[in-house]
Amino acid sequence: MNPVFLGFGVIPYAIIIWHMDGQAEHRSICGDEQDIQDMLERHQTEGDFYSRYDAAKVYYPAQREEMIA
Repeated sequence: MNPVFLGFGVIPYAIIIWHMDGQAEHRSICGDEQDIQDMLERHQTEGDFYSRYDAAKVYYPAQREEMIA
């Protein structure tokens, strides 16, 4: 499942799709690498909102994938 970008032309650094029971349930928009690390740390924190999800998948927009590859 690739995210679809809607908005005013601003492409996020990355999007985290949060999964529960194999289904995408929530997304987080990240502005930089630190945002990604902060969100993934929250996933590991007991009792945090994001700890209830089974998995977190990080997606980078196509332009960023080209820069990384």
